Amino acid sequence: MQRLGLGVPVISWHASRDNLAEFASILSLIAATMGKIAHEVISLQRTEIAEVEEPFNEGKIGSSTMPHKRNPMLCEAILALARLVMRSSPAATDAMIQEHERDWVGDHLEWAYLPEMCIMTDGALHLTTRVMSGLLVYPERMRINLDRTNGLILSEAVMLALAQKIGRQSAHDVVYECAMRAVEQKLPFRQTLSEHVVVTRHLTGQDIQRLLDPIHYTGLAGQFVDRVLQNHKAME
Repeated sequence: MQRLGLGVPVISWHASRDNLAEFASILSLIAATMGKIAHEVISLQRTEIAEVEEPFNEGKIGSSTMPHKRNPMLCEAILALARLVMRSSPAATDAMIQEHERDWVGDHLEWAYLPEMCIMTDGALHLTTRVMSGLLVYPERMRINLDRTNGLILSEAVMLALAQKIGRQSAHDVVYECAMRAVEQKLPFRQTLSEHVVVTRHLTGQDIQRLLDPIHYTGLAGQFVDRVLQNHKAME
């Protein structure tokens, strides 16, 4: 126990199972984090999105009947393992309740869920490491998806810029009118903005072009990423 850094219980472990429940809860949280990552990769690997893809190697089969498929099978396995681990966490807290401070019901539960949780968490960790170390990222596809609405995704940026000139609610009404016209008449958002007298009175063509470029509307995303990475390096 000293070599493993486990310490010595302050009371008989037979009646105190909260340490095991805490361990199971930590495994569940770790599994849920991996499941969240895997679920995101699965979603972004869909054909209609195709922004990222789990590692692919020659000979990897995605379907027994459709040879073209490149399914996120590693991430599917991670998500399945994560859900199984998460489902075991309630058993750990249930095992804390015992008859007269000592019965074997909790022990039998622990003999079942603890080894399984450890094995499945370990398996999910190996797969997650494999996925993240070889993740395929397609920035050109990301740009295509951002441009799919012909600028409408940047309506907020236009509204906030216009709000500095005419007030927020008035700007919302104007941009809403331009956006709905773009949708209903299948026109580029830039065109409907450029044809609106209130917009052109306060924003130039260059202003509109800059506001409709997603590169100029990432907010604090870059700073947040840098902060997370710095925090991670400080913990190493």
